[in-house]
Amino acid sequence: MKLKLNDASDLPFYKRISFLYIPALYVVVSILLEIFMFSFMNFSFPKGYIFSLTIVLIIATLVALVSRKWLQTVICSLLVGWQLFTTISNITAYQTCNEIFSLETLKTITTAFANAGSVVLNLMFLIPIILLLFGYITALVLIMWYCRTPKDYKYQFRSRSILCGILAFVSFFSYTVAYSGLPNYQQEHVANLKNHKFIYDTFSNRTINLQTFGSYSYYLDNLLSLMGGKVDTLDVMDVTVNPEFEANTFALDESEVLGDGYNLITVLMETFERQAINPITMPNLYQFLAESCIEVNGYYSIERTCFTDYISQTGTHPMGKEYWNNYGDVATPHSLANIFSRSGYVTGAYHNWHGNCYNRYGIFEDNLGFDSFNDYTYAEEYYWQHCALNPDELLFKNNLERLAPADQKFYSYVISGSTHAVGPKRFDFPRYYPDEFAYIEDPEIWAELVKLYPVLNSNNENIVMRAKNYLVGTYSFDLGFGALLDYLKNTDDELHAGKKLIETTAIVMFGDHYYYTTPDFLKPESEDPRKLAGNRSPLIVYNPRAKAVNPTTGTITTQAENAVQATPAECGITLNRFTSTMDIYPTICSLFGIKTDKQMTYGRSIFDDHQSVGVAYLTGYTWGAVGYTETAGVDNINGGAYIEWQIWKTLDFVHYNGVTLNDEQYEAITPEVNRVYASIFLNSKLFDEDGFVEMEKTYYQLGSSNLI
Repeated sequence: MKLKLNDASDLPFYKRISFLYIPALYVVVSILLEIFMFSFMNFSFPKGYIFSLTIVLIIATLVALVSRKWLQTVICSLLVGWQLFTTISNITAYQTCNEIFSLETLKTITTAFANAGSVVLNLMFLIPIILLLFGYITALVLIMWYCRTPKDYKYQFRSRSILCGILAFVSFFSYTVAYSGLPNYQQEHVANLKNHKFIYDTFSNRTINLQTFGSYSYYLDNLLSLMGGKVDTLDVMDVTVNPEFEANTFALDESEVLGDGYNLITVLMETFERQAINPITMPNLYQFLAESCIEVNGYYSIERTCFTDYISQTGTHPMGKEYWNNYGDVATPHSLANIFSRSGYVTGAYHNWHGNCYNRYGIFEDNLGFDSFNDYTYAEEYYWQHCALNPDELLFKNNLERLAPADQKFYSYVISGSTHAVGPKRFDFPRYYPDEFAYIEDPEIWAELVKLYPVLNSNNENIVMRAKNYLVGTYSFDLGFGALLDYLKNTDDELHAGKKLIETTAIVMFGDHYYYTTPDFLKPESEDPRKLAGNRSPLIVYNPRAKAVNPTTGTITTQAENAVQATPAECGITLNRFTSTMDIYPTICSLFGIKTDKQMTYGRSIFDDHQSVGVAYLTGYTWGAVGYTETAGVDNINGGAYIEWQIWKTLDFVHYNGVTLNDEQYEAITPEVNRVYASIFLNSKLFDEDGFVEMEKTYYQLGSSNLI
């Protein structure tokens, strides 16, 4: 018998409220996906999840007003599909790149999945997601099958509308109440990313936004930001773009500035411990450092390799610290390669892994302006599994004439790899480096190494093998670097008669980070891997025109003279100052007399008297340091007041031992930190608005030729 409208009492109660089942299922699945995502990303559950939850509830109540269950199913399934996509994308991107997915990087999401094959992914996160998806589909089928109602039965549409309206209003009200409870802006600490209202209104840090407010709020904020519905961070920080050039000045003696005609080689030493430079496994660099280089005692970096590439070449952080190739289609006129190219130099970047990693082909050639990016595929045999398997020795030796052409001015950038992630459980290193292992395992060599690194006496086989693998990697690097030094010392510079390339080529070497994953690695100055003050990377500058006092004769000598002498004296120079990744670019600019705009660089040259502020990221944490001269508790290096290290999370400043800073320290730090973050946002603004087109005038030129 056909059921009539007045037969409502004849329907079971569970069918009378069946319009709520699919929306309720959607709410449950949405929350569970959120839990899975944050669990596998090792994030705590969002403190402000009420923002996402209320959005989900509002959507669910609106869906409940739809009279057709098949249409409810389509709408909810599309939403669940979107959340599945973003959940898997975020987990994958975070495991491969320490980043998250955002709408403006939709075209680059393939980067995370492309890199998935080059890292060890924990694919266990797919199991609960697949089970949840199976449960969702099963529940939909059961609801559609057992909770059907007659097509002409309206089941009290007015009452249903009133109920859903009340739910939607309550949800919206809870959203507005939660927003009103966010703290007001703190103008004196406006860059403090612990200020949730600042994060919400400006969408200035995507990772923190996701961690704080949850997925739905994050992607709504992301959309509103793209549509201009969020407060401009630069406006909040009272920063504007000045179209006029504001030159930086660097305190480098004019007689030591290089200028046009000198060459440059920069070397990023992957995962490099300062403690690894020793006379046994790194004799070439050890001797070169002692005789002819300037070393910064106080260089700390914990950037990811790809970020170090970008920061060292441009002097700025990419906006949001997300996919660093977010701006891969946009040229950066102020990058080192572009500056040198405009002055007639041939430029090239070299890495012993595949160029598809992080889209380095596109980044280095299209974005950073190198003439070419050269990966390891030039070799007869290379290993795609991991860059550490490709010897740095061959990277240098097989590219000597391309790295340093004798008949052209050149700028070359080398990214090493043999010391990268050499855990014993991943690869059989002796298989790839048999000669290097034979060298360090020679009884006499091994005995000397054990004296340097007591960890080699450990009873833990994995610890010993990890240290051996790393030392082998450093040895391979040193063999290659030694070949480069020999080539520079014995090759005539055809553009400058009577000079060898070593006399006309500057070298800048730096680590992207120390081996921060292991607290017992080699000979740590601190057993806590998070105490950056005890774990350093090297920063080494060879300036052919730099002057030093010969300790034997007392005469003034240049580093070029030291480098070419048969028996040079130890004329190396040590600078005791805090330096971070952002300082590499301005150091090179000051070295070559390149004028840079204050708006585009916020680091400090190592030759500048002004102390630096460091900013670096690792797994959602913000690391930094500020130099002091009169603050209690400073570290003392070589007997002088040096630096007080800060490690902070989301710019909530604390000492590395957990002691909160006082008001005076906050007041001293805030202007410098705001300058750093304002520059990050300014960098993005210039990219997004093609500001470089107008700002690029006659600056970023190499200094006049000082070649002597």
